[in-house]
Amino acid sequence: MAQSDLVQSLLRGMDLLRLAASAPEGMRLSELAEKSGLQKTTAFNLLRTLCARDFLVKDQHNRFQLGPAVFEMAAASHTTSMMTLAGQAMRQLHEKFPLDVLTFSTLEGTEARCKLRFSPDRPGELQMPANRTFPPYLSVTSLALQAAAPHKAENIERQYPFEDYGEGLWGSIFNFNRAKANTLKLGYCWRQSEERFSAAFIMPDGFVLGFGGEGIAETEGIRRHKAALEFRRKVWKN
Repeated sequence: MAQSDLVQSLLRGMDLLRLAASAPEGMRLSELAEKSGLQKTTAFNLLRTLCARDFLVKDQHNRFQLGPAVFEMAAASHTTSMMTLAGQAMRQLHEKFPLDVLTFSTLEGTEARCKLRFSPDRPGELQMPANRTFPPYLSVTSLALQAAAPHKAENIERQYPFEDYGEGLWGSIFNFNRAKANTLKLGYCWRQSEERFSAAFIMPDGFVLGFGGEGIAETEGIRRHKAALEFRRKVWKN
């Protein structure tokens, strides 16, 4: 593409953004104008525009530094890449455990939300449910999420007070907090119900991998535990 076809003001703004990013402590207007070859007035207007969209912020020393929008974009890119890897790894788990319900979940706002899912009633289909959530306190997935991300869990626990939503299962907040501490220590939790079990494994970045299927936890646990460790290595490369 010819240089004349490019939006020059956008190019200059991107150059200023790169310059500001190159200095961890930030750069002042005069430095940015000099290094970019721009007039101070032009540089100031571009910087003001970048600040208005939070790509840059100005500190108390009048230095321009990278703003939250840059880091939000980087985080979104990381999350998109991670979700792609998670979907691929879950498909392999689905092939290995076709009768299990598999879930990949995180805390969003005041909900424990399922982001990815495989189920035996829809074989081979990676589901991305829009509104599937787990009730706080009651499921192993919500327990693992509340244990793994206590600061985010505060939002859920304020919205759904333990006395109203958790006391019937746990009896006391002491019992629930002890279960959370044990889940965090082990990195997973199990629940057995007659001939079915459910399991939730804590993953990095506030995510939880869930299994639900037929069988006895003691006999099925080792296979699911190994599979969860392999899932973590594939998605987070560790």
